[in-house]
Amino acid sequence: MRNLRRFFSGRLFSLVLIALPVLAAGVFLALWLPRVLAPIAAAERLFSFAAALACSASKEPEENRRSKIVLIVLLPWVGAIFCLLTLPRGEWDERVRRECTASSAEYFPTGEDMRRRLLSDLAAAKRQIWLQYYIIAEGTFWDEISAVLEERAKDGVDVRLLYDDFGCSFTLPKDFPARAAARGIKAKPLRPVRFCLGSARREHRKIAVIDGVAYTGGINLADEYVGEKIRFGHWKDTALRVTGNAAAVFASLFSERWGGNADMVPPNGSDEGGMSCTVYADGARFSSFREGRGELLRFIAGAKFSLYLNTPYLLPDGALLGALGAAARAGVDVRLMIPHLPDKKFPFFLTRSYARELEEAGVRVREYTAGFLHAKSAVADGALCTVSSYNLDFRSLYLQSECGITLRGEGTAKALERDFLSCWEQGTPVPPAKLPARMLARALRLFAPLI
Repeated sequence: MRNLRRFFSGRLFSLVLIALPVLAAGVFLALWLPRVLAPIAAAERLFSFAAALACSASKEPEENRRSKIVLIVLLPWVGAIFCLLTLPRGEWDERVRRECTASSAEYFPTGEDMRRRLLSDLAAAKRQIWLQYYIIAEGTFWDEISAVLEERAKDGVDVRLLYDDFGCSFTLPKDFPARAAARGIKAKPLRPVRFCLGSARREHRKIAVIDGVAYTGGINLADEYVGEKIRFGHWKDTALRVTGNAAAVFASLFSERWGGNADMVPPNGSDEGGMSCTVYADGARFSSFREGRGELLRFIAGAKFSLYLNTPYLLPDGALLGALGAAARAGVDVRLMIPHLPDKKFPFFLTRSYARELEEAGVRVREYTAGFLHAKSAVADGALCTVSSYNLDFRSLYLQSECGITLRGEGTAKALERDFLSCWEQGTPVPPAKLPARMLARALRLFAPLI
């Protein structure tokens, strides 16, 4: 009895009073939680499984589907929601590949070179100025262009401007179309940014159509592309100016994006004479049958002696890796230039990883050290060249709206070859990777199509 009184009057009793509710709660949770968690776990698995089925049944490339399913396994709820939000929806599905001729072609190894020619053509325009660019940024270069556009619009020239809403989200004000209209310029944003992940599918084309002239390549209408603004040193980019039927094809690409009014498209010129070329383009939709990817694979397969390529981002699929390696093993002098300075950390990290893999297959790779390499061009055997907006990554090859031109003619091809070899001399080898970096790269490659 005395011990019992000591127990109830001592400190131990107060601890028991605290411990008993805790113990009771623990017993209750042990009996109740499994009943609640089991349905939650089942719902998670069913939801994730449904998302995985939707991804596997989509028209996305195999690499994209595999990346998303891995993400679902790692992060069931978040990964499943992400994958469902990014499933392909109704998009422009045009794939263009037109064999045509160019009356003339002029290659620009830098943005500064293109700037002078473009401004001259804009100032001389009598009938139409149609511009479509991924990035338009207010600054010196755009001030020069917009002043000419306003002047030409006052003289009755049809001035139209298309731009990607995501690409210009930080470089143009929201009321830009209204401001442009006040100056006589018709402007429309493409793919307006909304609350969804559809911004991954972007209008990445670069097109200028000025009467019977067309420009394409990697150069946007922003100061860094023409040397007015220094980012990562000298910004190396390329562009091509063509006339003739090729220009008319680029005009039709712009017309389709504007609204598909066939009356806007200037009549084709004669097919006689000129240089043989192929204009190719893809819409912003997931597809395994993309003209840009097919053109690149044909370009690689057709090289007999030499193949030189520039790209800012190297995140290729297995077919592209295999084609480059096969060409090198067949004795073709395959060389690839990539940036030495990154503008985006993860793509740059993976670019180096894929570059090292290509080196193992016999491809020679160097990094451009004079600044940032943004060029998307290639030349084969000094006789065939291509200039485009396509990067060698999943986003460009499978996802974004892109365009380019392949030209058969030694004059232009030799100009590209000389430019590439000049940059090659300024290049440096890809540095070796340590074991932790190699292991991390292997893990990140699972998600390369999503970067």
